[in-house]
Amino acid sequence: MLLLALTMEGAMAQCPTLPISYSWTTANDYAKDEDLIKKTLVWLCNTPLGHDVQQRSKANAYVLEWLAGSPTVKLDVKTTGMPFIEQHPELLFPLIHGMALYVMQHPKEKDTLVLHTEGLKVAARLAEQSKELNKSADVKRLVRKAKAGKLKEYCAELLAQ
Repeated sequence: MLLLALTMEGAMAQCPTLPISYSWTTANDYAKDEDLIKKTLVWLCNTPLGHDVQQRSKANAYVLEWLAGSPTVKLDVKTTGMPFIEQHPELLFPLIHGMALYVMQHPKEKDTLVLHTEGLKVAARLAEQSKELNKSADVKRLVRKAKAGKLKEYCAELLAQ
């Protein structure tokens, strides 16, 4: 029970303070903000989708803009790996956040299957916390596969389509 309380407390932690204005033009500019991007990604990956929606939107925009121009973090997002995308496009961002955080923590990892699996882990964890998202058959399947430790196999099937 204590572990659950500590996990929930960590999930509800505040978003890191984001700069009011920012500009990235050189590799050095991106490198300077990398630590803040990682912290923001951790917050986005661990905070329920419905919690602090306004701050979540700002954090998402900040991270996505950084990722769009980052010379070091490149993601190849495959929509075949997201069977929920048509019904629940809001899960695209958690998938991207999970992939990006994993790449930043494991910079040599380039395997599409590994990266998509990590992104799906985050999407599954956040979707599981939502009563609305859990009504979807595709989301239920994703959550079941994650709980069963079969997410990598499931992801491989999806990416092969």
